[in-house]
Amino acid sequence: MAIKTRKKHLFFLLLFLFLFLGFFTFFGDKGILHLLRLQKELAKIKEVNMKMEEESRKLKEEVRRLQYEKRYIEEIARRELGMVKEGEIIYQFDLPEDKKRDSKTK
Repeated sequence: MAIKTRKKHLFFLLLFLFLFLGFFTFFGDKGILHLLRLQKELAKIKEVNMKMEEESRKLKEEVRRLQYEKRYIEEIARRELGMVKEGEIIYQFDLPEDKKRDSKTK
């Protein structure tokens, strides 16, 4: 009988150790769940980084165009500041009444 109880104690000890190690493997500071969270966070950071790189590339292109392309500067001045060349004539037309109301409600 002593051998059977030893085997039972050994079995429960091994089971306890297995459960203990399994718990920390999944839920510990360096466990699988923590690793999965870190991988998700890394994916989000990489996505944000790619967006920022794209924005940086666009801004560098705009800076280059502003430095070297006079037509681009003229285009911006016309579109955003309403500037015109000397001698140009600007025609402004009023919208029909029904279109004015539609544009005000939007």
